[in-house]
Order: sequence, then C-alpha cells, then structure tokens
Amino acid sequence: MASGVAGVIFQREGPIGRQLEGLVWLHSRIADPVFVADASGGLVWANRLPPGVAEVGLGQRASDLFPPGERAKAQAAHERVLATGEDERFEWGARTPAGVAAWYVCSVTALREGDEVIGLLARSSDVTGLKQSEERLRLREGLMIDTEGVAHLGTWEWDVTQPHATWSDELYRIYGLTPETYTPSYEAYLTKVHPEDRQRVIDATNRVFHEHVPYSHDERIFRPDGSVRYLHTWASPVLDEQGKLVKLIGVCQDITERKMAEEQVLELNRNLESRIAERTRSIERSLEDLEAFNATVTHDLRNPLNTIDLGCAMLERETSELPPKARDVLARIRRATSRMSDLIRDLLTLSRVGHAQLASENADLSAIASEVVANLLRTDPHRRAEVHIADGLTCLGDPGLLRAALENLLGNAWKYSSKVPEARIEVGAIERDGRRVFFVRDNGAGFDMREAHKLFRPFERLHKAADFEGTGVGLAAVQRIVERHGGRIWAEGAQGKGATFFFELPQG
Repeated sequence: MASGVAGVIFQREGPIGRQLEGLVWLHSRIADPVFVADASGGLVWANRLPPGVAEVGLGQRASDLFPPGERAKAQAAHERVLATGEDERFEWGARTPAGVAAWYVCSVTALREGDEVIGLLARSSDVTGLKQSEERLRLREGLMIDTEGVAHLGTWEWDVTQPHATWSDELYRIYGLTPETYTPSYEAYLTKVHPEDRQRVIDATNRVFHEHVPYSHDERIFRPDGSVRYLHTWASPVLDEQGKLVKLIGVCQDITERKMAEEQVLELNRNLESRIAERTRSIERSLEDLEAFNATVTHDLRNPLNTIDLGCAMLERETSELPPKARDVLARIRRATSRMSDLIRDLLTLSRVGHAQLASENADLSAIASEVVANLLRTDPHRRAEVHIADGLTCLGDPGLLRAALENLLGNAWKYSSKVPEARIEVGAIERDGRRVFFVRDNGAGFDMREAHKLFRPFERLHKAADFEGTGVGLAAVQRIVERHGGRIWAEGAQGKGATFFFELPQG
C-alpha cells in the first residue's frame, strides 16, 4: 500500500486488483480525474488529483478526493453504488489554483466480480464549458421571461386606489429584496431612498399626483446589506377620461456601474492620459453593449404589449354583446398599451441618438422640412395650416439625424397649433451675434418661460396629456442631436401665443 496518489500507484491485492491493470491502461492518460475505490469506499487508484484537493493517501475514503464542500454529496453517491450496484451521477464544483471556477459531472459505476460488487469506478468529466453555456442559455431564457434583467431595467406600476405597488422581478433584484420579504408601498420605498435625495423624490411624486407631471431623475437607494446603488427613475401618470390620475407607471435603471465608471474616468483624468484612453475605450464598448441590450429589451417589451392590444381588438370586434362598461375598459387598456408602446419607442430612439454614428454631409434643411410637412399633411389631410419654409437653409451634418430633429420640432408645432383656428408654422433662419441661427416657429399653445428649463428633459411635459398626447422624449432627442453636431438649442414662447425653437448647426 503506497501513501500517496501519483497516477501509477495502486493496490494490486484482492479481487479489485485483478481489474486494475485494464482500468489503469484505459484511464491513466486522460485529462479527466478518475479513481477506483474498493468495496469499503477506500481509495485504490487515481490518475490525478482534482482542483482544490491536497494530497490524499491510498486507503482513505475516496470521497476525500473531492473539495471539502462536495465530500458529503460524493460519499452518499459512493455508498448508494456500493449498496445497490446502480450507477450514480452527480455534479460538483471546485476552483483551480488560479481561483477560476470549474464544474464536473461525476459518473460512478459499480465494479463486479460475478454478482458481487467489489468496488467502484468514478470518472469526473469537465463540464465547465457546458455549465457556462447553460448559464448563458439561462440568461437568454430569463430575457424572454423577464426582459428587464440584462439592461438592469426594473418596472413598477401603482394603482393609486391601492396601498401597494407591483414590482417586476428585476426591480426586486435591483433593490436586493424579494417578494416574500418586502411588500412595495410608497412609504416603504421612501425608507430605502438616501436621506439627501428623499425630499427631491417626495417633491417629484407630489408633482405627479397634483400636477400630473412626469419625472425623470437620479436617486440613491440603500440595499438591505447597507450598500448604496444609483438609480435613474422615470415615472409617468396614467389618467382616465376625466383627467383623473388612476395609476403611475415607471422604470428604474441601475446606473451604479455607469456612475462608478464616470468617477473612475475623472480620477484617471487627474493622473495618466494613457489610462484615460484605455478607460474611454472600455466605456465605449460598454455603451455599445448597453445600446444593444436596450434594443433587445425594447423589442421584447413590445411583444406582450402587442399581444394585449391584439387581444383587446379581437374582443371588441368579435364580442358584439359586451356591456358598455367592459367596452370602455377595453378601450382604456388599448390606450394604455399604445402609450406604453410609444414610450418604449421613444426611449429606444433617445438611446440610439446618443450613440449613433455621425455622418458629415451638406444637408438641405429646406428640402427635409418640406418632406416632413408633406408627411404631416398626408397623415392629417383635413388639417388646415399655413406653413412657410424658407429657401436655402443648409448646414453641415448628418441628414438622417437632422431629419429626426425636424420631425420632432415640426411635429410639435403641428400638434400644439392644432387648436388654433388659423395655425401658422414657419421654418427659417436669422443672424444673431454674427452666427446663423435656424428656427421653427408656431402660433399654438406656447409655454410659460419660467418652465423653459424643463423642455429638454426626458418625460418633462408642460401640457397635460389630456390636452396634447406625447411622451415628453422628443425634445430631449432633438437636444442630443443638435449637441452631437456641436450646436445648441433653446426656446422662447408665451402661454397661448406660440413657441419658437432656435438651434445652431455647423455651416458647410
């Protein structure tokens, strides 16, 4: 009997020794850990030690070849094989000397002489790659079931007539909570918010309740373990036909990693330029991944909304005897799904604008604006409006993004002047401080200049949703487009007297 496992050392005596020659020849050169144990479970031969296991002597329990945390599982399997002669399989994990996790599936087979079980043969196959593939598959399946996880987006909904809100699984994960241990409510949520951010959250919530103004802001929350997470939270009111608030819907995105990356970039900026360049490349890759994830999440979020909308449409079409109240509920559901779909579309547009490849060409803004207005007239042929577009409006920029900007600006002018008997819309340019400044002007609803700072914030709307539809994302996208071209945008207006949006763009 030797005292150490060295691959070619084994016990030759007894019935099991007669089977070892062939087993050793067959298994000594393979990479997977293989061992043989006798009828008492004692180690007889092993080709190598698995990761994370110190030297084990022959005659010791074969289960000692496994890491400490896996030995009870292995010993139980060995005993069942020796007692019943039936094969066993179990999974176990270890860490390599470098600290990398490895996973194995151990197949245990009885060794027999005649009808007698005289020992066992155990072979552990490395399934680390399969385990990693299974994990990736699990994540993909999770994305289909709960499309929020990959992008760290959690959603919530609160029927204001009820004391408790409804959270998605990802939102529970963001907060480090579980549905079994936490019941979402406004009061309980406030206890999780960082004290320095709490009053701002309260003020924003009050505006939603009393003024029906959506909000979008960053906030910090505490997890049960005391760690702090940074969240960006959007909340939007849902009103009934009478303009009464019935529910709030919202999205929370865990932006902790982004915040940490920003702080690291600032720190690197104070030290080495080479490290700044390296970190910048890493952030760009992260942003590209985030855009891809947002696109996937947005696509998968639309599917259930489309299913709901189609189901409601089918009920309306095929069920002629629905009572008026039921038809009203179906109509409200379809309006809510349509609004959520618009919100998802605008979120994706906003995300793409920030990272889209920027072309640089001579762009004819006059021609683009004319095409946009023609499309508006096709979609609303009964609308009467006087539209004047100046000739020769050109600049240097990306035609696709500039079209998106003009579609939003002219779409707003078209919408907010819809209640004016003699609507007028103008697209032109002026000289200001020696620079050419483009503008889009209308004589519609206008806005209070004291609230002009809210115009370009996502989801900040200066008019009630019951008066004018929209998600409040369009102007934020326009601002990003203009700023990506190196320009700036601002607005002037008055309530009931229209609005003018000015913007500067590079000249060709």
